[in-house]
Amino acid sequence: MPAQAGQAPFPTRNHGRAAPAGHALLALLAAALFALLLGSLQALAQTPDPNSGRAKLDAARLELNQIETTLAAPSPSDSDLQRQRLRLQPLLEQLRRIVEEQGPRVDQAKLRLDQLGAKPDANAPPESAEVTREREVRTKAFADADETMKIARAAQLQAEQLQTGISDKRRDLFAKALFAPGPSILSPELWSNALTTLPEDLRASGYIFGGWLSVFGDALSGARGLFVAVSFIGAILLYVARARYLPRFKAHVGAREDPGSLHCLYVALTHLVAGAAPPALASWLIYSALNTTGLLPPRIQPVVWAVVIGLASFAFIQALADALFAPGTPQRRLVSVMDSTARTVVWIASSLALVMAIGKVMEAWLQAIAAGLAVSILIKGTFSIIFALTLIAGLYRLRDDDEVEEEACLGPYVPVDGASLGPVRILGWVVGLVIVLAALSGYVVFATFLTEQVLWIGVLACLFMLIYQFLELGVARALTGKGRFALTLKAGIGIREATLQKIAVVGTGLLKLIAIIVTIMLALAPWGLESADFFSSLRAAFFGFQVGGVTVSLSSIIIAAFLFALGLMATRSMQGWLDGKFLPTTKLDTGLRNSITTAAGYLGYAAAVALAFSSLGLSLERLTLVASALSVGIGFGLQSVVSNFVSGLILLWERPIRVGDQVVVGDAEGIVKKINVRSTEIATFDRSSVIVPNSNLISGVVRNRVRNDRTGRVLISIVVPRTYDPAEVRTMLAEAATAHGDVLQKPPPNVLFKKLGTTTMDFDLICVVAEVDIVGRVTSDLNYVIHKRLAEMEVAPPVPELAVKGLEGIEQSLAGIAKAVGREIEARKPARSAAPARRARHHKIEDESTEEAPPEPQPSPEPARDFAKDDSKE
Repeated sequence: MPAQAGQAPFPTRNHGRAAPAGHALLALLAAALFALLLGSLQALAQTPDPNSGRAKLDAARLELNQIETTLAAPSPSDSDLQRQRLRLQPLLEQLRRIVEEQGPRVDQAKLRLDQLGAKPDANAPPESAEVTREREVRTKAFADADETMKIARAAQLQAEQLQTGISDKRRDLFAKALFAPGPSILSPELWSNALTTLPEDLRASGYIFGGWLSVFGDALSGARGLFVAVSFIGAILLYVARARYLPRFKAHVGAREDPGSLHCLYVALTHLVAGAAPPALASWLIYSALNTTGLLPPRIQPVVWAVVIGLASFAFIQALADALFAPGTPQRRLVSVMDSTARTVVWIASSLALVMAIGKVMEAWLQAIAAGLAVSILIKGTFSIIFALTLIAGLYRLRDDDEVEEEACLGPYVPVDGASLGPVRILGWVVGLVIVLAALSGYVVFATFLTEQVLWIGVLACLFMLIYQFLELGVARALTGKGRFALTLKAGIGIREATLQKIAVVGTGLLKLIAIIVTIMLALAPWGLESADFFSSLRAAFFGFQVGGVTVSLSSIIIAAFLFALGLMATRSMQGWLDGKFLPTTKLDTGLRNSITTAAGYLGYAAAVALAFSSLGLSLERLTLVASALSVGIGFGLQSVVSNFVSGLILLWERPIRVGDQVVVGDAEGIVKKINVRSTEIATFDRSSVIVPNSNLISGVVRNRVRNDRTGRVLISIVVPRTYDPAEVRTMLAEAATAHGDVLQKPPPNVLFKKLGTTTMDFDLICVVAEVDIVGRVTSDLNYVIHKRLAEMEVAPPVPELAVKGLEGIEQSLAGIAKAVGREIEARKPARSAAPARRARHHKIEDESTEEAPPEPQPSPEPARDFAKDDSKE
């Protein structure tokens, strides 16, 4: 027990000495853990968020460097370039979004830093610690945002350069493969190599196709053979149905007379579908049956597929040409050509399609048997020459009838159908000759490519004509006609007829523009995988030099001129469309239409100039020197030109003078016909044109007779004698004006009794017409009517009587003489009745003598007046 009691205090004392060391160890471990945790938190805080803009930017830069390393390879293939292009496209979009997002952040950080003001100088009192810390934080935020913005822009520029480099390399590869020279098909060495490898190619063909035919024959006895037989029977039925019912459909359509353009278009589309769908469906049915049953080995599959595509292409091209040109049925023909021309065009299209289909099948066959290079070159070159000769022969047949040409040669020239096909024939002959020369000189790849392009462009042209006419006729008919869709829009939605007409015009224009763009892109697509122009690959051949950091070359100048001309053409087409189709459907007046058309022209010209400058690599910063030089010229020599231009803009904007207004400028009065950039054209009433600078119209005094409205005022002033009744004159003038159809009744015509003279009265007739242009005609009509009415109201003047005094005695003597003569005549009547024949002869002689004798001169009244005067005096 003592021992135990003595042992107890010993460990207690040892434990008391070890306690401080244990606490220190625990404290050390805790400090280490805290430091580790703090370091982790700092590292976590410094690690960028993978979703932040800087992290995305770093990831994009890393991938850009990898793409640049891949493109630095000596000779990358086209497939590698295509993969890198597909990889680069999303990176470029991501970098553009980062630049767009960082712009507002940089501006915001700059604004927050500017709010603190400038940092105080060393001599100034120091700012508080809180302001200093805030300045440091804002400065760091602005620096980070600005750095991210600059890095993102640099990365975007790098991506754009990589994209341009990939496009250039792909175009170079395309040009090298297209213009790769080879042996001519006339080379004896090529024919020798082909004859050497021909037996081996024939054995390979027999081995591959013979084995496939044997396997195919064995499979026909089973269930697979039944399935293939059913598919063949279905294909044959489709061909039989096409051969039987398509001629009936043509005859039924041809029996109709003048069915209308839209109906002809519908018939053409139906004919296209009915002619192309059955062969394509039959070919696909056979191919699907063979592929489903496993009867298409990997080597045979491309050949069978080429046969299927060839049959479908031949049927489609033949149906397309037949639907568009309609040989034998001119009443449904969509192209204005003669029937012989239509037949020739259909023959050319069918023949070229057949040659192309057979050539593609032969190429697939050579590829399946792994034929020698010499045989492949000969087959491709031969089919290219056959294609070119077929094209040349068909175009030679594409001429006008001899009788029509002879009739056109007699007398003055009369244009005939088909005469406009001359440039097409010449172009086709040139292309055919180029194909033949390329095949004979060793450029077989280029010759084959041209044959494909001729057929492809012809198909695109025919499809574009169908689509264009469908848009021209179908869309307007569907929206503005009396169909169910138009009636639904009018009655169900409540759209007005004028609004539908505007929608139809705008919609048709947009769809036509889309069709043109798509057609051009499809035509240029085979020349470059990115639908680029083939001749852009030759830009490196032009010599370029730099002026002020701008690369100037012949190619860039040509492209800029082409873009500028294209912009001008597009602008004028837009102006013509606005002025001729769209604006007439609105209720806008002529002046506002002219302002809209002119403003659209200004915008189009500015866009064309900007597009041309951008293609040259010029920017506003680089044009500063040129602008400063032009400002000096404008200040001295071009001041009046600029003044007139600005005045023209003011006229178009404020519209104090509009097209169609009747204005008086100085001593010239007429109708405003056009407001140009520098001057305004006014047509006077004597059929002459007055060109007035725009600055004169703005700074001078101009009298506009139709400023507020188009109504005109007719004023007719007449003078009548005082003997007339003023009420009757007023009624007559009012009735004449009211009876005229062009005189407005609101306000009604007004008659003013203007002046009462000594012997006359003055009246004014005032009336209003709807258009100022008809004031002269209405005035003339009213003058005719008023003159007629005044003539009816005029009283005939009395005839003056001549009275002679002092002749009463002479009158009595003459009366006595007359009575004596009367008694003598009465006494002679029995004697005259006894000799009627003699009297008749006597009267006849007297009558003849009376007719032949000249009339006796009448006595002058002057002696009578003198006698009267003398008698009165007595």
